[in-house]
Formats: sequence, C-alpha cells, structure tokens
Amino acid sequence: MFDGEFLSSRFQRIGEEHTELVAMACAMAEIDDREERLFRRLMIAEASDRIADLWQEIAAHLAVGGAGADA
Repeated sequence: MFDGEFLSSRFQRIGEEHTELVAMACAMAEIDDREERLFRRLMIAEASDRIADLWQEIAAHLAVGGAGADA
C-alpha cells in the first residue's frame, strides 16, 4: 500500500523547490555581476539536484509498493 502522506509531502517539496528554482532563474535576468550570476547558477544546480533526489525517493517508494524508500 502506498503512503499518501509520504507522497504528498514529497510532491509538495518538489513544488516548493521548483517555485524557488524558477524565481532564481528569473532573477538572473536582472543580475549583471558575473560572480553573483555564477553563485545563482550554483544555487539553481543545487535546487535541481534536490528535485531529482525527491523524484528518486518517490520512485523508490513506488518500486517497493509503498513500503517506504528505505525498505
């Protein structure tokens, strides 16, 4: 059986991370400083990695029939 609370929390976090990622990407259009742009790119890459990790947790959860990502 799948854990709806687990899945819901992961999907919510994905949405939050995605919203943050889009906001950072949009803000980059206004940044002229090279170092600040590089820093923002790093932040975007880290947010993308967190989103990928959350999707992997969901996939693992579904692969084991919802018994949990650590099962």
